[in-house]
Amino acid sequence: MRGSLFLNKTYSRSELKGLMEAILFVNGKSVLLSELCDIFEMSKNEIISLIDEINADYNDRKAGMNIISVAGGFQMVSNPHFKDEMEELFGRRNQNQLSRSALETLAIVAYKQPISKEDVDKIRGVSSTRSINMLLGYKLITISGSTDDVLKSPVYSTTKRFLELFRLENLDDLPSLETINLNEFSMDDEDEDNEIEDENGQNELELSLGGEE
Repeated sequence: MRGSLFLNKTYSRSELKGLMEAILFVNGKSVLLSELCDIFEMSKNEIISLIDEINADYNDRKAGMNIISVAGGFQMVSNPHFKDEMEELFGRRNQNQLSRSALETLAIVAYKQPISKEDVDKIRGVSSTRSINMLLGYKLITISGSTDDVLKSPVYSTTKRFLELFRLENLDDLPSLETINLNEFSMDDEDEDNEIEDENGQNELELSLGGEE
């Protein structure tokens, strides 16, 4: 952490809000609440109050941005009120290619973590090697340890990027498993870890993980 921003300057409330906006805008991703406390030399409640004021200003004038709580911090994103307009102008953004197999695997890891590939395979009934490699490549899951048995197989957990893309504050915000319908997001695989090819011969299906930012 660099030296204090407050050594040689005193900020008005308006300037503090502007500084917060600038930091979140430049960073792009979620900034941890603890980091913001260090930067602003404020308590957690004071930071939350400052962000609430900014969002209130945004709401009053229907601004194009707002600040959301995600992954243990805060992130500046585009206002979902203008989602349709943004998609019309720029197309769908922040999409990753995920097959139904990968989506199923990600859901299992999210709700059962930490979990080994062998246990994922038992739940799915098929090999999950390709799906796990894809999710590791997208940094949605990570190796977080190993099993206690003789094999010492790696176990997997979700990452901060997973929380950011699904806009979750923490894993407690995961929706009830019974409410998830994978058919809303992808097509059925034809066989073990294979996806229906599109006209370009590619095996992945587009899935919007995070929506507009």
